[in-house]
Amino acid sequence: MKKFLIKLILFALIIASFTTGLVIVSDYTIKQRKNVLLKLSNDINIVFAGNSTVECSVDDELIEQSINIAQSGEAYLYSYAKIKSLIEANKHISTVFIGFSYGDLLMEKEESWLLSDEFVIEKIQYYNYLLDFSEKALIFKHNPKSYMKGLTKSVYNNFEACLKSFFLEKSNKYIVNFGGYKYLVRDKLQADPGVDLYQKEAVEKSPLQEKYLHMISELCRQHSIKLVLFNTPKHRSYYENVDEDILQIWYDTRNSLDRDSLLDLSTYELPDSCFGDLSHLNYRGARSFSHYLNEILNPNPKEN
Repeated sequence: MKKFLIKLILFALIIASFTTGLVIVSDYTIKQRKNVLLKLSNDINIVFAGNSTVECSVDDELIEQSINIAQSGEAYLYSYAKIKSLIEANKHISTVFIGFSYGDLLMEKEESWLLSDEFVIEKIQYYNYLLDFSEKALIFKHNPKSYMKGLTKSVYNNFEACLKSFFLEKSNKYIVNFGGYKYLVRDKLQADPGVDLYQKEAVEKSPLQEKYLHMISELCRQHSIKLVLFNTPKHRSYYENVDEDILQIWYDTRNSLDRDSLLDLSTYELPDSCFGDLSHLNYRGARSFSHYLNEILNPNPKEN
């Protein structure tokens, strides 16, 4: 029995050492290819970042000089890491639009998007190599089991991304594993319970969401990049029923970032057929809204 336990322990140590080695090698390898993976063509200088509201609303193929890197359930910590890495690899970026919807600053988002099992695993497997030690330590401290699962999955994703980096086109409008526009085919407007969202719960602001939003602001300021707080269209049923405490958190945070611009298009009118649910545009809405955005950002269209 004693010999069996010794062999079992040795086997476990070998597996752990092998896995650790793979993690270290894959992390090192993708960092060597990071600037290639994240390199954008010189005509792309506008970045749209954030969570699913931006992911589903902005079709960057319809907006000149732009790229959408938003991803569903993305906490500001990950947006910060992605934007920081993009800026380092692309000195020509001039403007960043960051999703700034009403519920983004709530504790509920911190607990789900940043610290829950689902999102820790999902985000760490793709973005661990972008994070600083303090950010890794923060996530590991709150959810070590899921962090390790995500770290293990990152090995495959890192090596796969490295291989893809050798075949990227120079006119790149897509970054491997970085999110992007989602063509949403959905019409759940009538079934969406979002009107009652948070109204029966105590409203509490997320200190981590607020912290990393401020860090995004400071990062852009340091690099002379214009930051735009970007509130995408919401269905009138959602907007008219947002809890007052939630709105107050949103207003207070906006006022604390008075150096940054605000583009609040939450009341931009679209027919019901353009909404996938109360807070997300489907592909019809994204097409109409993106054309409108392009007119705002590029008032003088290029001549053919």
